[in-house]
Formats: sequence, C-alpha cells, structure tokens
Amino acid sequence: MDDLNVNIDGSIVLDRDVRFFGSIAGTLTVPSGRKFELHGNIGRDLVVEKGATAIIRGTVHGTIINKGGDVLLSGNAAQLDDLNLAEPTQKTIHF
Repeated sequence: MDDLNVNIDGSIVLDRDVRFFGSIAGTLTVPSGRKFELHGNIGRDLVVEKGATAIIRGTVHGTIINKGGDVLLSGNAAQLDDLNLAEPTQKTIHF
C-alpha cells in the first residue's frame, strides 16, 4: 500500500492500493480489488465498488456510496448510501 499526501483538484479512480493523507476536490472511486484508507478529506463523494475495501478515518464532505464493498467508517461523512444491504458499511462510535 502506497502512502500519498497530495492535493488533487478533480475526481480520480484508484489504480493501486493507497493510504491517503491529502485532499481530493472531486469524487474518488475505489474499484474492485483495491484498498483505500482515508486520513485526509474528499470534497465530494467516495464510491466503493463491490470487492473493494475502504477505511475512512478522515472526512467525506459528500456521500459515501457503498456498492457492496468492505467499508469501515470511523471518520465523518455528510451522507451514507449502502446500495447492497448484504454488505453494509460498518461504523465505529467515538466517545
């Protein structure tokens, strides 16, 4: 898994496994077979395809759209849409 700390002005689709510390102005898509860990922020949506893995410790200012991936939300998101109820997003509670 690669560590990235950059600012991206636009939307992207991951082409490798990434631990991300920067910011993305647009939407990020995690395709099947990829792993993504967010410590920074996403300005729009995070789309997690079936067969992908995402751990959100940062902030998604738009919607997390989980299409059946393995998603753990321990950070913040404006909205969450689980499109495959057989694989719902797991949420951790902070005290």
